[in-house]
Amino acid sequence: MLCVLLWWLPAGCLSSKSPSAEPITRLQPLLGTFVSITVYAEPIKAQTAINAAFSEFRAVDRLLSIHREDSDLAKTNNGLEISAELQPVLKQALSIARETEGAFDPTIRPLAELWGFIKKEGYRLPTDAELRNVLPLVDYRKVELKDNILIKGKAGMSIDSGGFGKGYAVDRAISVLERHGIRHAMVKAGGDTRVIGLPPGQDHWKILIEDPRKLGRRALIKLRHGALSTSGNYENFFEIDGRHYGHLLDPRTGYPIQGIGSCTATAATCMESDAYATAASVLGVTRSQQLLGSKAGFRFVMFPEADPQGPLRVVETDRFPSSD
Repeated sequence: MLCVLLWWLPAGCLSSKSPSAEPITRLQPLLGTFVSITVYAEPIKAQTAINAAFSEFRAVDRLLSIHREDSDLAKTNNGLEISAELQPVLKQALSIARETEGAFDPTIRPLAELWGFIKKEGYRLPTDAELRNVLPLVDYRKVELKDNILIKGKAGMSIDSGGFGKGYAVDRAISVLERHGIRHAMVKAGGDTRVIGLPPGQDHWKILIEDPRKLGRRALIKLRHGALSTSGNYENFFEIDGRHYGHLLDPRTGYPIQGIGSCTATAATCMESDAYATAASVLGVTRSQQLLGSKAGFRFVMFPEADPQGPLRVVETDRFPSSD
């Protein structure tokens, strides 16, 4: 899930007397991706706020990482008590799963591990028998938060934060920036972005969405508020006999989705847009609109069925911001 952000200002908007007119941007490798934070504020205030925002990403790693045994989520998956900090996050993740009819399913981990997508190594095409054994472990309806414990309907079930963790971290970083008095900022973690306010002299932030074929044909999105996330099958994937298998899995079938190069979702929060982008990739255009169209916008980049190498087809829903 990758997107690239640009911003530029008319020369008349820059002034040595107005330090907030110049953006201050810092970049750090966190959560398995690059996190960038841009703010418009007086330099000392900006740096203090940015430091606090980066600390939130490290805190979320301790909370939600599935790659470290000491994270709160890892302990919960192993049967230990759910921490007070983790409980509302899991509740929201399961709520979004219900909202999307399981197209976004935080219990997807056993399936992703089977295909090799968790560690991004050891990719393999599962047998039908393996899929039949693992699919019963993927069902958000079979887990419950009760008495501070994750109750699992079947042994081997596990929560994966991959579909919502980065978005949640972005939301926390934005909240910290606001508590430090920042009013105009952008936080981006890989393909997950959220903004507050606007760049001086501009009426939107300019975000470039990756071309699924990586031929440099990025789309420019004009984001004015809220969050935007992109899910795509062009980063974490493998090929066998010329067939492409990407990491976006359909929880209903156990197989990677086909035909959709990427899906970008906009929503009020980044945790929502992160999960919605995954769900919409599974649901497709029509069902996504029916379930989520009142609160989210979508941009689908689709491969032609008759000729996978033919021109890409773009479908944007009514609530999706204008693009060029």
